[in-house]
Amino acid sequence: MVKKKSRRLGLNPLGWIEEFSDKESFEIIFDKDNVSVITGIAKVRGSLVALYAHKPSVNQGFVCSLGAQAISDLMDMAQEKKVPIVAFMASPGVSVDEGVSSGDLYSKVITRNIKLSGVVPQVSVVIGTTMGAPAYSATLSDFVLFNKARSTLMVTGPSVIEKVLGQKTTIRELGGSEVHSEKTGIADFVDRDILTQIKRARSLITFLPSSNVDSPKIRYPMTPNGEVPIIPKDPKVPFNILELVDGIVDNSEYMSFKHGFGTSIYCLFTYVGGRPVGVLANNSFDSAGALNCDSASKSSRFLKLCDSYNIPILTLIDVPGFMPGQEQEHSGLLKFGAQLCQSMQTNVPRISVVVRKCYGAAAFILMQTKNQGGDVVMALENSRVAIMGYDGAQSMLHDRGIDVNEESYFEKYERPEISLEKGIVDEVIDSHKVRDRIIDHLSVLKNKKIYTELKQKHLIIP
Repeated sequence: MVKKKSRRLGLNPLGWIEEFSDKESFEIIFDKDNVSVITGIAKVRGSLVALYAHKPSVNQGFVCSLGAQAISDLMDMAQEKKVPIVAFMASPGVSVDEGVSSGDLYSKVITRNIKLSGVVPQVSVVIGTTMGAPAYSATLSDFVLFNKARSTLMVTGPSVIEKVLGQKTTIRELGGSEVHSEKTGIADFVDRDILTQIKRARSLITFLPSSNVDSPKIRYPMTPNGEVPIIPKDPKVPFNILELVDGIVDNSEYMSFKHGFGTSIYCLFTYVGGRPVGVLANNSFDSAGALNCDSASKSSRFLKLCDSYNIPILTLIDVPGFMPGQEQEHSGLLKFGAQLCQSMQTNVPRISVVVRKCYGAAAFILMQTKNQGGDVVMALENSRVAIMGYDGAQSMLHDRGIDVNEESYFEKYERPEISLEKGIVDEVIDSHKVRDRIIDHLSVLKNKKIYTELKQKHLIIP
């Protein structure tokens, strides 16, 4: 059986579970002295959650056949009850002592990770070192949470790598929080320690619906703490779009998804007027907000999550286009851009706001006009919507015998009123009215049809 809650949260799985759950709500379903897995059911702010944890003190956390079967059974129960699954992970892999039996039974867990992807929320809280099959299970989850103190995630450990390849490395170099937050993008949220990591898991479960046939809970609206900033008219001047976010979202609070990865765009879970919203916002301090392979990949996954769990999408656009260059092209820019195109086709409401510049193919992907099935496109006064900006268009127009300066180019090609007349943009508004208009549109679109049958809509791409 697991020990009583330790003073040191990092040592005891029961401590993780009790910190995560409502007081005295955890009920054990499976727990044996010689098995490194505990499963059960608990409540988080009154809502039911299925959860399991690895026990690092039992067989070093290696998962045997009984443990794998217990996890599999819990996942089946979660599907039947239509409740989220939260896993507290700290396992070096499946049991070597048992041979192929443990690996075969753990494949049932992996299969359920895949079948339940986007059906009920799956949250992997990577507490400590996790390798092999459990690492794949975590990566297949809808959300992967790290802490900076202990979390590591990898296929193979340093000792095996040194024996097989002769390479010396460390656990952190292979799969620490910096690796997975900045290079691979596997870590969706990284917090400073286990306690804040578990609090993050609670916040995430509270934000999400219990399954893809439910709607996220609406809460009491809160006034933003921030104010809508003065937005520079010159599209070449970097602008902190998070200041605009602070002036729009409730209490100026949000959870930034994959914050350290694909940093030319922010993906934020938040509330506007009490309604849960997923926000995409270009970061002009990184490549002027241009989309690259990483930011397109990050956005695609974020959109799939929002669509699966019935979270409306708000896009705040300040984009010069896709990032040009040989490096990006060779890294698969077309492929990742195509994934973003595909992911934008959602069943949930899509509201877009052109904040400053809106150029190129990236502009039309992010705007989601009526021709693409989008719901509302607003543009702020003095924003710019065009195939390309003045600097790129000047020489091309000159070659065609059309001479323009920056001012005349704006008047003839970029003014948002041109797109309004053509039906591409639905409204041109003052920046101080943007929150109110978003709330109005969310209210109108609240009854947009969602799925009512518990089945998989699509996989959430790892």
